Amino acid sequence: MTIVALGGGTGLPVVLTGLRRYLPASSRITAIVTAADDGGSSGALRREYGVLPPGDIRNCLIALARVAPEVRAALQYRFDGGVAQHPVGNLLLAALDMVATDEVTAIRLAAELLGVDDFILPSTTQRVRLVADLMDGRSVSGESEIPRSGAPIRRLRIDPPDAVAAPAVLEALDAADAIILGPGSLYTSLLATLVVPGVAEAVTRSGAVRIYVCNAMTEPGETDGYGLAEHLRALDTHGVPSEAIDYVVVNTAPLPSKVRAQYAAESARPVDSDFVVSGELPVIVRADLLEPGPVVRHAPDKLGPILCDLVARQLERV
Repeated sequence: MTIVALGGGTGLPVVLTGLRRYLPASSRITAIVTAADDGGSSGALRREYGVLPPGDIRNCLIALARVAPEVRAALQYRFDGGVAQHPVGNLLLAALDMVATDEVTAIRLAAELLGVDDFILPSTTQRVRLVADLMDGRSVSGESEIPRSGAPIRRLRIDPPDAVAAPAVLEALDAADAIILGPGSLYTSLLATLVVPGVAEAVTRSGAVRIYVCNAMTEPGETDGYGLAEHLRALDTHGVPSEAIDYVVVNTAPLPSKVRAQYAAESARPVDSDFVVSGELPVIVRADLLEPGPVVRHAPDKLGPILCDLVARQLERV
């Protein structure tokens, strides 16, 4: 069984962790990761050394790593002072990027160090920037600037527009038994991956079971006021129509009032999952998906078994 998961941010590592825990050992996972991050440590390393932004790749490697917990913690460790608060894992990936023959080889070498048998691919190896065309007619360039634009997003695109998908990305999508989209920042993680030329088209034409994991919360400056319908509409606008998705997985767990208030203070609220499907697809799967605690995150041990069950159920029908 081969599964491809697309996105970035905090959502993709949760999917990878859940899949690796509950899939048969013989199954193989390919993570296709956004390459447009330009903020924080990733942005600083990208600007100074011309490397691919390493942060999302680092988190995916750690999610799949077969190493001691102390090694995982060391890769996330940030030194104070002269190394500008870069996580050790970012520095490792940046160094490998600079000495390896190409970017995909650098990631593979890091994976070998961490005992990762699965594959992690950047969506593109070209140095790209995200551009958001806004409802008010303006355009904003840069992944980190888009949520600060102050206007709803009409459409996302990539600069340069003729950027191509990284080697093996389209092949992985064509060969997949299952494709998982999300969760994660809708525009700056998931759609940032899908807008690379050829990627959305490969997802849509694939014969794989396609699963969209919707975000649990809206994201200020990016999906303000969005419910499930608006999330699906954004996917449609960017080349993945609802009828191309087999399952949509949404959270139904209520938030504690204190957590809800904390998020409301930052203008975030639970995504409204009330949605009526007009045709046979997609099938809406509703479940408690969240980790307990003050931060709203999908739980790998809740999401993983659901994803594996949906994939197995679909494959049995083929």
